[in-house]
Amino acid sequence: MQIKTEIKDTCLSGGDIRRMIAAMVQQLVPGEEFAGSLVLVGLNARGSAVAKRLARDVALLCGVQPPVGRLEIAFKGAQGALGANDARADDDRCANDLEVRSVDVPFCIDGATVVVVDDVAFTGATARKALDVLCGIGAPASLQLAVLVDRQFPAPAACPDVVGVRLDVSADERLLVFLEEIDGFSEVLVRRGK
Repeated sequence: MQIKTEIKDTCLSGGDIRRMIAAMVQQLVPGEEFAGSLVLVGLNARGSAVAKRLARDVALLCGVQPPVGRLEIAFKGAQGALGANDARADDDRCANDLEVRSVDVPFCIDGATVVVVDDVAFTGATARKALDVLCGIGAPASLQLAVLVDRQFPAPAACPDVVGVRLDVSADERLLVFLEEIDGFSEVLVRRGK
């Protein structure tokens, strides 16, 4: 038997997402001098798209575009990396089942302010794995986590430092993030049922 799912109203439009990115940049870059030590590392496709948007807006604000790297993390044995609209590390599976598929950080992170960027935070398992990997490849001055949407899990493995928006999405609902760079349009939806 197929379970019928419902799509709720659009939670966030493309315009909302643009404003959230701009607000996140203000949180990330308290002063122009700070932008020079900032590097961004996106998680999987959607986190990387958000990281590139953040980097572009930092450049507009400060005149310095931070470099952007990428980590691909997936469940062991799964095909491809995780995405917000796929089965995620942020479900009830064990974080120990996560593996790093690729690391593309073509710049030195020693002494840098490294910000791991993801589209959605729930349990924080994927972000925790990314933070651990980055500590293994360099000695950043600081590590932060920035997410477009925080689902507010009660005790996450990694708490976001910079958040676009916090949404109260129940465990039986699924948050869908669509980004122009990947999907041709940008919005956030909530779907009932898993």
